Amino acid sequence: MKKEKQAIESRPYYFRGQLLLEGDFQAEQNYHVNARCRHNLRLHGWGVVYGLNVARESEDAVRVSPGYGIDELGREIVLGESVSVSLSDLGPQEVVKIGLEYEEEELDPATKCNRRKTYAVVTASRAREKASPLNLAIVTLDDKGKVKEDAIDCSTTRYAGAIVGAGSITAEKLHDELRTGWLTMPFRPIALDHALKGEEEIRPAFRVGSTAALSPDPETAGESDKGAGGTMAIPVPPSVKQVRRFRIAGTENKGEIIIELFAGGWNSENMKHHKETLLEESIKIEPYEETYPVDFAIDPEYHTLSLRLKGTRRTRVSLIAVEFSY
Repeated sequence: MKKEKQAIESRPYYFRGQLLLEGDFQAEQNYHVNARCRHNLRLHGWGVVYGLNVARESEDAVRVSPGYGIDELGREIVLGESVSVSLSDLGPQEVVKIGLEYEEEELDPATKCNRRKTYAVVTASRAREKASPLNLAIVTLDDKGKVKEDAIDCSTTRYAGAIVGAGSITAEKLHDELRTGWLTMPFRPIALDHALKGEEEIRPAFRVGSTAALSPDPETAGESDKGAGGTMAIPVPPSVKQVRRFRIAGTENKGEIIIELFAGGWNSENMKHHKETLLEESIKIEPYEETYPVDFAIDPEYHTLSLRLKGTRRTRVSLIAVEFSY
């Protein structure tokens, strides 16, 4: 087995009787600080984690609520108490960026102090000034230099969150409610170009409205009630693996509605057209709302879905729906 070795970094190692100096302890601190920052940036990103909301306190000030954030270097910033930021010294129409920064105090080695304080610093910068990278909100003062109720804009606030690597989350890992869903649509058929099995003539085309499809009215069509027939394609959402159920609903059915659901498409192995009947049902009631199990494993690359529907007499179809799952 061939190996190529590359150094990451060194960390302190201790043994009995070792002489430790301040540099050893600083190296220990730096190792853990750097590891924590890498973890924050690579797994969570940087920005507001929670809290740190900016709200109007008065016409001259805003208030930042307690919260927690990560800066652009991966350092954690904890604001334990709310902070009031006065904007009374700013002029009319001034645009102010409210931000948050991490700060460490500088120590003089001569003081021999063994504690270094860190701070959460709330900043207020004019638009023309350099602002804190961790932006919390933008405040626009009115023509009198005051903070109105609608002065605070948080649309540019950056939030930290889980960073997901490419290919690390698949459909199988989604929540159950996200793995299954209904595709619902109005019935939008096109006319059949041939008679259905057992019939001598083609059924009239459905008349398509904005929310429903209806067979021709015999009184206006000048003919007997022949119902209607039609077919429509059902779009298959990307990457779905299963057709679970089929649903149809409507208000009118003076005779019988005959439903046929097909899987079509292409068979890439034998290079032939694919057609498979998934459902054959009939409805003899009105109004109607029927749901049928299908349970068909669909190929997301090559399968299509289509519906053929015939109403023997006056028919209105309001809803077509298919339940898919990943």
